[in-house]
Amino acid sequence: MGTLVLCGLAGALAVFALTRRRLLLGVIGVGAHSLALAGVYLFLSAPDVALAEASIGFGLVTFIFLLALRRSGRLVVAAVECFPLLYQEGDRPAGLEWEILARLGDRLHREVHVLWVCRGDVSGALASGEAELAAGGFLVRSDPGLRLSRPVVPTRLVEVAVGPGRRVVLAHPCCEALAQSGDLRCEEPEELARALCSGEACRAVLDLLTFRELGLKGAWPEENCAIRVLEDPLAYRFAVALDAAEVHQALEELLAELEDRGVLADLVRRYLG
Repeated sequence: MGTLVLCGLAGALAVFALTRRRLLLGVIGVGAHSLALAGVYLFLSAPDVALAEASIGFGLVTFIFLLALRRSGRLVVAAVECFPLLYQEGDRPAGLEWEILARLGDRLHREVHVLWVCRGDVSGALASGEAELAAGGFLVRSDPGLRLSRPVVPTRLVEVAVGPGRRVVLAHPCCEALAQSGDLRCEEPEELARALCSGEACRAVLDLLTFRELGLKGAWPEENCAIRVLEDPLAYRFAVALDAAEVHQALEELLAELEDRGVLADLVRRYLG
């Protein structure tokens, strides 16, 4: 009777291991399957075979599989520093998007490596294969050269004015779509703030999170500042290279799971509330 039970258990564990989409669960299933087989051999009066199966099939093989998973590669992220979504805290990345990326790395069994780049270099890093994913306040409605994730954090585009005069536009695709003839274009928020403080420009088109970041840094000329909403609600998203379909699918599943469990809303409240 015990032999039949263990045979059935071994078969069920084999099916479990073969049908798992997450490699770690598959490895756990294979290890448990080896233990069940060792039990079968023990009931069949073959203790030497059972010992070999337990020590080699469960111990050695499972250890090798786990080691292979640990060294299966890196997930390179082209990142733009954008507090509090993604920023450097000492020598380590931090922020709302980093917490999502860390979970994504665990799901893919890959080490997340952040490649800090300028905003204008993000698309090139994805197109060249230098990175598979982009993060850090990525704001775009659509792009035929990228796979965009579902919305992560909502935002709006605004025009901030400290007086009449020339306008400066932050180099987001959505912001640049509103650019007019004669507008300045700045790659980084700090350049935009310097243009306003120096009087080179008197108005700026940017997203609300960048406006908040500049205010926290004390880089914004707050006197006589007027804010006008320019666009319908937008959202910060992750961008994934076209040839990284597995990464995009895993990211979408993770974001959907975090949203359903309320974890994403908790992260938004913690970092932006």
